[in-house]
Amino acid sequence: MIRSILTFITLTLLPINKWRAGSAYALEGNIYTLSCFVSGPSNEWTYNEKLNIINKLNESTQWITQQANKEGISTQFEGGNFGLKQDIKMDIASGTASGNEAVDLVSKVLQQVGYKNPLVFDSWVKKNTKCTNAHVIIFMKGKGNGYAMPYKDDMDKEKYFVEGAILYEKYLNNSDLASASIAHEILHLYGGWDLYKTFSQTKDREEKAKELFPNSIMLRTSYNIKELEIDEVTKWLIGWNKKPKEWYEWFRPKGE
Repeated sequence: MIRSILTFITLTLLPINKWRAGSAYALEGNIYTLSCFVSGPSNEWTYNEKLNIINKLNESTQWITQQANKEGISTQFEGGNFGLKQDIKMDIASGTASGNEAVDLVSKVLQQVGYKNPLVFDSWVKKNTKCTNAHVIIFMKGKGNGYAMPYKDDMDKEKYFVEGAILYEKYLNNSDLASASIAHEILHLYGGWDLYKTFSQTKDREEKAKELFPNSIMLRTSYNIKELEIDEVTKWLIGWNKKPKEWYEWFRPKGE
């Protein structure tokens, strides 16, 4: 049982190395999303493809809002877009889920948009909107595994404070991006952990997650996002679950 495994663990009630650190401060209240479309030298998005992706982004944030409402948490997403009429041109390597992907893409993309650095963008959001939380979603034309770029207190604030994620039009197996993957990466920005096997997560934790939360969005994806849910461990990590249990810590990935 998980509880017997965890008898030696001292519970840390708030994983403050991720939660309430950067621009994605808390998954509640008004949240600003800047979505950006990026393409490589020879492969551009079509306008209709972009509209399809925007619909998936909207579906993902609506789902998060519905999940929050069930917990008595109020969230409201708003935001803007850059690249809808003309792509940002950048040569970005495909994500391969190796753990070695570039983590400075938010800064680079914001410079392409016209912000000197991420802190300038964060300041603009706070001055011009009612949002106290902000993040950037980069949509890349091509294939790859998406990943999040959260901020930790020991990172260069000017370069990394604004948190974001990159998602590709298609997965490496050539299937289309699901809205559930967008929601998954957003939850990472606000503290969520992967519950499936990764370079930093173990197979035994994945198997236990399958037993406890088979429909968790941090465990698996689906083209029907409505069949997924936010599990109780993730609710704790993002600040919705105020009554953590000792065994939650057992799921902490390496390096978190």
